[in-house]
Amino acid sequence: MGKLKLLLKIQILGTFGLNKALHTDRAKAKRSIALFALAAIAVGVLCVGYSMGVAFSLAEFGLVDSVPFVAVLVGSLAGAMAAFLKTNGVLFAFKDYDIVMSLPVTTMEVVLSRLAALYAISLLFGAVAMFPAFGVYASYAGATAGSVAMMALSVFLAPLLPMAIAVLLAVGISALAARMRHANIVTVVLSIAAVLVIVVVPYAMMGQAGGDDAAFASLVAQQLSIMVSVLPPIAWASEGIAGANVGLFAAFAVVSVVSAVAAIALISNRFAAINTLLMASRPQGTFSFDEGKQAKAGARNKLRTPLAALLSKETARLVSTPIYLMNSCIGYVLVLVAAAAAAVASAFGMLPAELFEGEIGPLIGSFLPWAMAFFVGISSTTAASVSLEGKSRWLMYTAPVSSRTILAAKALLNLAIAIPTIVVSGLLLSFAFGVDPVSAALVVVIPVAVSVFVSVFGLAVDSRRPRYDWKSEYEPVKRSIAVMVTMLSGFVIVAVGMLVTALTGSIGAMILPIVLIVVSWLLFKSIASAPLQE
Repeated sequence: MGKLKLLLKIQILGTFGLNKALHTDRAKAKRSIALFALAAIAVGVLCVGYSMGVAFSLAEFGLVDSVPFVAVLVGSLAGAMAAFLKTNGVLFAFKDYDIVMSLPVTTMEVVLSRLAALYAISLLFGAVAMFPAFGVYASYAGATAGSVAMMALSVFLAPLLPMAIAVLLAVGISALAARMRHANIVTVVLSIAAVLVIVVVPYAMMGQAGGDDAAFASLVAQQLSIMVSVLPPIAWASEGIAGANVGLFAAFAVVSVVSAVAAIALISNRFAAINTLLMASRPQGTFSFDEGKQAKAGARNKLRTPLAALLSKETARLVSTPIYLMNSCIGYVLVLVAAAAAAVASAFGMLPAELFEGEIGPLIGSFLPWAMAFFVGISSTTAASVSLEGKSRWLMYTAPVSSRTILAAKALLNLAIAIPTIVVSGLLLSFAFGVDPVSAALVVVIPVAVSVFVSVFGLAVDSRRPRYDWKSEYEPVKRSIAVMVTMLSGFVIVAVGMLVTALTGSIGAMILPIVLIVVSWLLFKSIASAPLQE
């Protein structure tokens, strides 16, 4: 148990580079903790507001008894998503695998310490979403001491079964992809497909209601009854809480705990074999004795400008690092899918007519750019791009190019992904909602300006506070202060933009992009003139 505690301590202190900061610069550690706390509070407030809004809506539609089911479902999804996205890099394929396994600890202790990190993340997000919903439920339906106890226990139990399934699914996808030529691309495609199924399908089902409250309530009740039938453990927990059925809740608890124990036993037994499979690499050289193939390879590798060569290098790193690509670009994927879905719905007359009547139409035109900007603001490849140089950063320092060129290549990669996505999505959304020409222009201009800002701001934060001592790409991509601060800046910009638009209309919405572009340019000049941090 003592060794397990030490491994858990290392995992916790390794978060956001706190261990290094505490032993080198305590002032820096305090700043890191403060920034993390600020970002966590902002995200927590959003989650609490959303959770309470959904719970109040269900209660107003007469579906109070469904609130516990939805709350437990959200907690389960938090466990599934955290485990699915973070398994590779935290539990498997971490770069200090050989060092960790050479320590005088058992495989079970290593597995438990790393699963505990995944469980803690799931529990945190689940608790933030579940407790507010349970509070709304108790205010409408009342709560006995037994139901309160079951609500509290469900927060801890809900992530267990989904985590077990998600870990096995993530391993399966990675193992399947590892046997293919383009393993990383296959992993990313399958992972994005899984995320889209989880995110898009519920909204697609709700969209069938056509905007009518009665129809919407009926549809929600119907969809919930379907989910109850296909998700029996969550239904047992819900019935235990709402119906004071201790037996069903006990069944939910037993299934959750047994599945978690079985997953731990299975992973511990096959831990070394799974890591060997996932960390194996295949040669990707282009050498050939065939003169024709050599000529083709030479043509592909012809001389390029330093900026083009560095941009190609950044692209290769993005594509070859699934967790980096998923974390940095999922916002672009979601906005493109949402825009395409809206355009198709509009073409087939599936959008509610109320959206185009009275004052609602102009309001949509005014705030649609900021809805797009939200997804753009949380997506940036630059916030971890400097830290990801890691041990190979000496190449960046010794290359005969200026820091301006190196940083420009990193920023251009994000813009090369963002701008085409924004233009296409903006055109689709403008068609779907029939906005006026000014709003149609702002649907593109505002998200592009936000993308330019987060690209440069993320680059500025990461270049000033790089984290090169990572053991897995997961650390700079998911645990980095730069990533958290950049996402927080996106939230703030969108909130300020919506407020300014509400107060000043399209005039303020036109001025803000100009301000963002100017600030971005001045910020880039500042970081490009300073030497890169070692």
